[in-house]
Amino acid sequence: MKLNIGCGLEYKKGYVNIDAFDNTVSDRLMSATNLEFDNQTFSHVACIQLLEHLGAAKSIYALSEIYRVCKQGGSFLLETPDLVSSFKSFIKGDENNRKMIMNWIYGLDMPGMSHKYGFPKELLERMLHEAGFIDIEIVQLKPKSIHPSLRATCKKGNSRVYQVISQFRKALVEEKQVNLDHQVEVIEKEVLIQELVQLTLNAGTTLGERYLKTIVEASSICSPKIGRVFLDCISESELTTQDEIRDYVETLEKLDSMNFVNVLMHIFSELPIRPGEQSESYASVLKLGKQIVGKFIAKDQSAIDKITNTSKKIQNYGNNDFFSSVGLEIMSNKQLALGLKAFGLDQIDNATKFIHAAIRLNRNSITAFWNLARISVLNQNTESALQYYSTVRNLLMLHHPKNYRSYMKNVDIERRSAEDGKGEMFSKPLFSY
Repeated sequence: MKLNIGCGLEYKKGYVNIDAFDNTVSDRLMSATNLEFDNQTFSHVACIQLLEHLGAAKSIYALSEIYRVCKQGGSFLLETPDLVSSFKSFIKGDENNRKMIMNWIYGLDMPGMSHKYGFPKELLERMLHEAGFIDIEIVQLKPKSIHPSLRATCKKGNSRVYQVISQFRKALVEEKQVNLDHQVEVIEKEVLIQELVQLTLNAGTTLGERYLKTIVEASSICSPKIGRVFLDCISESELTTQDEIRDYVETLEKLDSMNFVNVLMHIFSELPIRPGEQSESYASVLKLGKQIVGKFIAKDQSAIDKITNTSKKIQNYGNNDFFSSVGLEIMSNKQLALGLKAFGLDQIDNATKFIHAAIRLNRNSITAFWNLARISVLNQNTESALQYYSTVRNLLMLHHPKNYRSYMKNVDIERRSAEDGKGEMFSKPLFSY
């Protein structure tokens, strides 16, 4: 059997033709990110001018689904706009050609016709490789036309690991552990997934205790739920057995029941605030998290009781179910936004509370420290203001080493105004610098 994904109005004889939006000629309506077929059903899959309609996040899962339904040794043909050649043609083209090329780059404002992402050759090759495909060849089609494309051909190898990973991704979507409409969330969780892939590949033909423990440690710290889904998938493969992973599944379930992600968030927020040391603080919590998971695996009841009691006392960090550096920054930005809103409404006490909460989640937030400096000026606390301005200067030098001098001018103007008692000039929130 052969599969044609995203057929639109072009029916391919001898294929099962599917489309997510148009059923004029398609055999079935179906999303490329959720193919309703059994594993290893098709000997060949074609996906012509579709990937660009999905975006970066959904494309990862579409390629994974294609890998899952493709037979071992089966072939995959993919075509997508050549972004680099399109921009080159745009630069050289006349006004009429530029209009047509813009439609090729961005698509049309119609359901299923807009283009959400472009794939340079090196990115496309990497994504196919990370999905598990082999013998990847990518060529340019009509590079000087107004419709330049890339054509990729590849095959599905005999890797049991990548087959498990493709089933794992499908399970994550079905159990709503990833939201494909939230690109940042997908990319953030992809870091963990790629770590699990690499650990499993390194293990060879079977997952021994050492690798299982490392897999559980990595997934427990980021998301016990995702770890549990992964163990469910590998338990059904030849990589391990349910007996071998029973205790590890139990550990993940316990950590999930006590909201271990929130516990780690709490531990992080309670660490001493050292401006500029976000990475160091995050690394220390990861290390501690691994130690805690190790004690759970060893069934250390005192450690289990301690974390259980802690989880009952701490605050809820919203709907966050994934501990990561990106997640901390996102939550920090939300607290900061609330603080700046309160600041703009002259609700200074609330503003201070929210901005301090933002800093507890992101020690590198220049905007947060800068606004605390302004609030200190409004509160006539010059000493505190000068300390915050000094922190801002240090962070600017740390994070903007090439162009920090231009930012420094604004900081120094405000600092001198605070020293001269003219701080009312900067009595409004700073949203960006």
